[in-house]
Amino acid sequence: MLKRSAPVLALLLTALSCSACFESTLVLRVGADGTGTVQQRTIVKKAALAQLRSFSALGRGRATLDPLSEDQARALATTLGPGVTYVSSTVINNDDGEGRDSLYAFNDVSQLRVSETPQPPGGITIKTDAIGTDAPAITLSLSHEPNGNVVLHIVIPPPALFDPNGRINPAVIEQLQGIKAMLAGAHLLITMEPNGRFVRSSSPYVDGSRVTLLEVDVDRVLGDATFVPRLQSAKSVDDVKDVVKATPGLKINLDPEITIEFAPH
Repeated sequence: MLKRSAPVLALLLTALSCSACFESTLVLRVGADGTGTVQQRTIVKKAALAQLRSFSALGRGRATLDPLSEDQARALATTLGPGVTYVSSTVINNDDGEGRDSLYAFNDVSQLRVSETPQPPGGITIKTDAIGTDAPAITLSLSHEPNGNVVLHIVIPPPALFDPNGRINPAVIEQLQGIKAMLAGAHLLITMEPNGRFVRSSSPYVDGSRVTLLEVDVDRVLGDATFVPRLQSAKSVDDVKDVVKATPGLKINLDPEITIEFAPH
């Protein structure tokens, strides 16, 4: 049970190992018929652009990287699943950095392949023993209630956190210490909004009709020197939930499934 329900540290690392250089916000909007949109907003920190270009050149033999490329935004549609189409995008250039706000449409929510790990600009791949950019996709499906309401079921597969003996993998802690400086300023947010009247959700992170599936504000999380020791000392699911609840800047639902019920328009 602890293995299944305590992915906090690994999820933090997996999600942010590739988002350390940028902020990523993903908003899912789903209708009662299973159609909807995905809005992906990515901002690359200006101070990190040169480093990203260097990584891209080393990993793919390219000397340049354009995080503002519309071609990259269009290409992302194919990674989101069958039937997903690129709708539009706009360039972002402000004091925080540069990036793009893109909108995609889908015709079947069950075919979506949305990862809790955002796609790095330029297709950079990160893979280590405990973290990487190849995290499993979030699974989504719809069911219908007798009263006409619709329930969206969301399952986020937990990444590996514990070794076969039930202990936290020491490689996770080592890698966290190694990349801590690179994570400064990173912020990851994944939310869902039903296209209909919100009724209820199993998630505790609800603001109006918006449900937060995942949020990690690195500066706030890693600014707490007790976070990793508290997580390491957790012995039960309830212990882990207490760690999450007490950590500012961290919102992760540890239940096996998140449900969102809404009434069609």
